[in-house]
Amino acid sequence: MRKGVGMSFDLHLKIGEKVAGLGFLSEGARFLCRPAAFSGLCVLASVLFSAGYSADSKAAADAYKQKTLLADGNDAEWLLRGRNYAEQNYSPLSQINDKNVSKLGLLWSLDIPSKDGLSATPIVADGIAYLSAPFSKVYAIDVRSGKLVWSYDPKVKLGGSFSSTWSALRNRGAAFWDGKVFVGTADCRLVAIDAKSGALKWEAQACDPSKENGIAGAPMVANGKVYIGNGVSDFGARGYLASFDVNTGKEVWRFYTVPDDPAKGPQSKALEFASKTWKDGWAKNGGAAPWGAIVYDPEMNSVYFGTNAATPIHAGVRNPSGLENLFANSIVAVDADTGEYKWHYQVVPNDAWDFDATMHIMLGELEVGGKKRKVLMQAPKSGFFYVIDRESGKLISADNYVPVSWASHYDSQTGKPVEKEGARYYNNADGAAIVSPGVWGARSWMSMSTNPATGLVYFSAWNLSTRFASDPNALLGGVLADNYAAGTDPETIKGRGSLVAWDPVQRTARWKIPQDLPINGSTLSTGGNLVFHGTSSGKINAYRADNGQILWSQPTGSGVLAAPITVTVNGQQILLVTVGAPALVRSAMVAYGVGRESRGPSRIMAFSLGGTGKIPKVDTSLPKIDEPPKMEVSKAMLEKGFNLYNSGSCWLCHGDRADSIGGSAPDLRRSPIIKSKDAWYRVIVKGALKDGGMLGQDFSADDAEAIRAFVVEQAWKEYRQVKSEEKKN
Repeated sequence: MRKGVGMSFDLHLKIGEKVAGLGFLSEGARFLCRPAAFSGLCVLASVLFSAGYSADSKAAADAYKQKTLLADGNDAEWLLRGRNYAEQNYSPLSQINDKNVSKLGLLWSLDIPSKDGLSATPIVADGIAYLSAPFSKVYAIDVRSGKLVWSYDPKVKLGGSFSSTWSALRNRGAAFWDGKVFVGTADCRLVAIDAKSGALKWEAQACDPSKENGIAGAPMVANGKVYIGNGVSDFGARGYLASFDVNTGKEVWRFYTVPDDPAKGPQSKALEFASKTWKDGWAKNGGAAPWGAIVYDPEMNSVYFGTNAATPIHAGVRNPSGLENLFANSIVAVDADTGEYKWHYQVVPNDAWDFDATMHIMLGELEVGGKKRKVLMQAPKSGFFYVIDRESGKLISADNYVPVSWASHYDSQTGKPVEKEGARYYNNADGAAIVSPGVWGARSWMSMSTNPATGLVYFSAWNLSTRFASDPNALLGGVLADNYAAGTDPETIKGRGSLVAWDPVQRTARWKIPQDLPINGSTLSTGGNLVFHGTSSGKINAYRADNGQILWSQPTGSGVLAAPITVTVNGQQILLVTVGAPALVRSAMVAYGVGRESRGPSRIMAFSLGGTGKIPKVDTSLPKIDEPPKMEVSKAMLEKGFNLYNSGSCWLCHGDRADSIGGSAPDLRRSPIIKSKDAWYRVIVKGALKDGGMLGQDFSADDAEAIRAFVVEQAWKEYRQVKSEEKKN
């Protein structure tokens, strides 16, 4: 066997030969191992499991477990969200490569009826792609023809809480296990669907939608269990990760991420320890929901997951004595079978900026100080790239990948950040500070990928700042978060995004490719020396994995945020791309001045070498805007309306300037209710549209009218702009 980056070798095993941790291999099985500085988990390849499996027998269940452990070896399937349990989003396929990728063309395209875009990476099993969409709908698509096989609608109920409504507008993926498809719903159910028929197999209540819970993240399935988190604990829910039996839906265990009221009785040993890091011994307002990354490690029999921030975000109110607040903003490791605590690493102790640690987690092996280390890696909102020992949970390295103003570095002995003076806004004389990264962080849920030949990790990053200011009336954690005041308004925002190729051994970016807009998509890396990357401006691009040279760019008609995947169909390699700007990005489109080519419908597209299909036409026109009502208002009233719009978190769904471009959270500038003071009040205060997801808030009549004045002002700006363009044309 020869060592070296990019070298590979095949290890052929005899039939019936036992492999540690994997059981016995069937005929035709082989490994494909790629030793490199970044080897990841050994790439396991070309395993033949063509027989059908029944979950009725232990032998069949064990066989399917073995199949997922060897998921890397099946070129025709993409059984796991990141292709393998290491979540590496890497495929060894090389039929499409850096020499011929320019010849990619459309093979087929299928529109998905979602007006809120798409965030999910498809799962492919037995020739069928399973794709989840907003409102937790699932679509089964034949990868050969692009024809819809079936669709499933769990009939999500809105109005339980803000968080369940927020979650409904996005769904980040389904999971597959032995003939069943699993998806979490915004109203807190875990649903199992028959993969062949699309019929419901079972459903379980995974959280309580009336307690500011909802599910938008993808489940993880491994070892006969479905692991699912929840969110959005920014508004008061107590986070936890739960596991369920794949066959029955019965809950197996639950791990709470923050301590409860000690008066309710004993808690787990982990929470007894965590209680010492909270004022009065518990998280009175919840927090630390694992809404994103969930990763299974078969080597350690561990599940790793990230948690979001503590509540309220204003740490001076939540935590005046400066305690760490475990297990918020942390990566936590638990036993996959029992849920028992193993270790944690807190990314941001006593967080004050909403720096969640729920972003993509990737497993692998790195050479550190001349020694191989089993690691996990994450590049979360804080702006630092973390390498953590996954056996002990100890920090190996943390280095900033974007400009960071809240911390200078991480102490190698303590593993904690060294904060910069003034970053904690509530300690400043004016109660405010401009902080980088801002409230959106340096990245979000979008997936990373790696390539064993280069040893690099590829991901989207953005350089945005926020002016944080204390405000006891702010719904989002007692903090006003204003991006405009930080200089990241539409006039200065362009060019603040990049595609980063990060070297986790040298701890620096090998190369960076500037992007038109800040917030861009996930990545896929392949054995063809390629990195595929989607953008908010509606393109799927292909770059050389070693040096970042762009080789192919295809407009798709809408933003591309989910990770592409690649499989073979009848010996032909195809690229599957999920297209459709998700809800939050759709709100940003107008503010960022993006061309209309990115505002198109939701669809899944397949590309192949020599594909001759035509990209479907896209209707890019915005809805008509009527002349807004005339309102006599003062400058003070407009300022009050803007502050209330911000503190009431209206911007989360409707955009910073009420400029969402549609979807289930409509463009308020074009809404007929702004013409009527009474209709406006009934909707935003009394909750007249609660069943549609628009919950009422506790505003006074004067406050509601001030917000309407602010929205009407934005409507007039848009109306005048439209009329000006019409005159030019």
